[in-house]
Amino acid sequence: MRYRRLGRSGLLVSEISLGTMTFGGQVPEAEAVRIMSRAFDAGVNLFDTAEMYAVPQTPETQGASERILGAFLKTVPRDRVIVATKVNGPGEGPLTGITAHMRGGLSAIDRFHIERAVEASLRRLGTDVVDLYQTHWPDRVVPMAEQLDALDRLVQAGKIRYAGVSNETPWGLTRLAATAEAQGTAAVVSVQNVYHMLKRVYDDGMMEVCRNEGVGMLAFSPLAMGLLTGKYGTGQDAPPASRLYTFPPRFAGRYLHPRALAAAGRYVALAHEFGLDPTTMAVAWTAGRPGVTSALPGVSADHQLDAILAAAGLDLPADLLDAIDAVHREMPNPVI
Repeated sequence: MRYRRLGRSGLLVSEISLGTMTFGGQVPEAEAVRIMSRAFDAGVNLFDTAEMYAVPQTPETQGASERILGAFLKTVPRDRVIVATKVNGPGEGPLTGITAHMRGGLSAIDRFHIERAVEASLRRLGTDVVDLYQTHWPDRVVPMAEQLDALDRLVQAGKIRYAGVSNETPWGLTRLAATAEAQGTAAVVSVQNVYHMLKRVYDDGMMEVCRNEGVGMLAFSPLAMGLLTGKYGTGQDAPPASRLYTFPPRFAGRYLHPRALAAAGRYVALAHEFGLDPTTMAVAWTAGRPGVTSALPGVSADHQLDAILAAAGLDLPADLLDAIDAVHREMPNPVI
């Protein structure tokens, strides 16, 4: 396992991290702790969660992933684990959004909600500090200066070490960097956005921002919700418990359509041609992209870790990278 500095922070992050959104939903606690223990033993040191997890989001499972990560933290030296979690933010709209059950559905990213959220997360995690505290979605109503000031107060209070963002745009990240510099508050050290071979929008603008502003990219869903593992095939042969069949229909709409399946099939075939597991190739490709600090997959079963961890330390050959780019030029970004 290789380690990289996360932006302009003091955190050295494993090139492969682990997302926990299935823990407490698809994955029961005992199995989830086993999965995290295996990943930790293999060198994974960043575990990412959120106050809204598990996914699919329900009032009954809200906070379960943090509680399970907290159970794992009791089994390992705390200072060897980078705990990353997220404050919910406005999501898909107040009151009617996917997390309307949280704080009355009015989760603006202001000082009040950030402070309430981090205190609850610390209790569930059973720790006194979050290493990386991220906004889950942008809030374009509350001024960025106020958001950054609220996060800076948490840094000064010792409740979080660093601040990050998720699902952000190049414009938003640029403005956050400029605002933090202008007012002297804690800077954003990371962005967590989707990035895989079927959706390479990070390449167009965000990569430049990350490299020039000193922001580390945590690339979530490097397996494209499992599509790049090859298990979906025609879209009919995956196990019934697979994410795209159990998550809300909008996910299947984005991924399980002919163009995305055809492109995924081309990448899976390339992996086999070069003697690689498709999962290993997909994770290694994402982890090796410029500006990416860590690839951040999730799992729903212990056996899925094998091919993911095989990507650690793997540099894909130049001719394979050229072949991947050729498919991308022919079938760019089929996942929307």
